[in-house]
Amino acid sequence: MPYEYDPDALHEAEADIRNRLSGSPVDLEVQRTISNLYRAASVVSRRAEREILSDIGLSWSAFVSLWVLWVWGEMDATRLANEVGLTPGTVTGVRKGLEKQGLVENRRGKDDGRMVFVRLTAQGDRVFSDLYPRFNAWSTELFGGLSAEQTSQLADLLQGVVIAPQGTTEPDR
Repeated sequence: MPYEYDPDALHEAEADIRNRLSGSPVDLEVQRTISNLYRAASVVSRRAEREILSDIGLSWSAFVSLWVLWVWGEMDATRLANEVGLTPGTVTGVRKGLEKQGLVENRRGKDDGRMVFVRLTAQGDRVFSDLYPRFNAWSTELFGGLSAEQTSQLADLLQGVVIAPQGTTEPDR
């Protein structure tokens, strides 16, 4: 079975961090938040790959790329990289894999041949339209331990972290 976080080991790790940093002028709660944010994202992406995405040969990065294209439609590869949160080079590899599966296609820009535009194929749209309701049901089950209000609060808190570097702290609702 792939590695999952053991609650006892997690608490021990946090205790070790507190011991190592005791007396230091750092904000331990912020560090704990960052660590758990990373752990949570890793658990979600690994479990999604293992439990739902592997059935159709998708990685987490490929899934997120399809999601972005499904929601916003065709876009240039640089914007896709920004939306997915990956480097352009990594997105190129993901895009090429999705092209081999027949899920996306690209075209060069008319005015600037260096520009690459990416869009879902008809097959990609069908595959994602079928996958997304299953992914959403899986996600709902994953977050089943949280109430609707807690889930909304968590989303707002995480959005605040995402947009804080831009100088905006209010969630966009």
